[in-house]
Amino acid sequence: MGRPLKIKKITEASYNSSTGANPGVDIGFNALTSLTAPVYPSSTWTGTEYLGVVGGVQPTTVASAAYPIVKCEVNITNSYSGQTPGLIIRQKGSRKFMVATTTAIDPANAVVGVALRIAVVGNTNWTAMGAPEGYGIGTIFTPTAASAGSTTGTAQEVGTCVLQNDVTPTAGNMSISYFSNDSTETAVSKLTNKFLQNFAGGCAGGGANTGDVWSPTLVVDNVTLVDNFFSDEGTTVKSGAEIDTWGTNGSEQLADGALDLAIVENYTS
Repeated sequence: MGRPLKIKKITEASYNSSTGANPGVDIGFNALTSLTAPVYPSSTWTGTEYLGVVGGVQPTTVASAAYPIVKCEVNITNSYSGQTPGLIIRQKGSRKFMVATTTAIDPANAVVGVALRIAVVGNTNWTAMGAPEGYGIGTIFTPTAASAGSTTGTAQEVGTCVLQNDVTPTAGNMSISYFSNDSTETAVSKLTNKFLQNFAGGCAGGGANTGDVWSPTLVVDNVTLVDNFFSDEGTTVKSGAEIDTWGTNGSEQLADGALDLAIVENYTS
């Protein structure tokens, strides 16, 4: 299914003291305008298709048309926010992600034991809540106490969620949606930089609280598509496809060795 959902990293030299962005966090992929030949599909390149590059989130940078980020719905267990739009921070497993809520909360509403990521430092006493020394925007920590009221800081709740075949996920779960060939909104069962799968094999998913997410026999019939942020029309050839055995496990249905394109829901500005 391709690489984990992890994009390029910043280096020590690009550390930004004003935003608190730390070396090693995902910062998205290169802007479309920075791509140089050869670009695939080179014969039809229009500057809109950017196949096989779907990525997570830079904690302190707003998404843009050049740097979209994956949009998801999350429900962090025991969180104050409950079900809410979210962002991927990093991949924890083939169907499991560390996520953050998009809407920041008042630190007075922090739930002890549910991790936070500082969004606005303000005048909140973060160390009293359990934050490490040297904290800043983007620092993730698990609070040992809620803040006093009426402070000016804010934080996003952080947790680990599992993909579920439900756009209103239950506690401990999340959903990511895609569209293909003008389809209706469809849930993703597995996502990488290059490919996604849906729940066509009948996976219920979502056993996040027990760890029993899926049996291998339930995922062999999930349909694979090529993911991107810009086009859901047409197909593209899968490298290395052997047409004579194509689709024998039911997961890839196109007899000509191609896969449908799918747009993953995303945030832009």
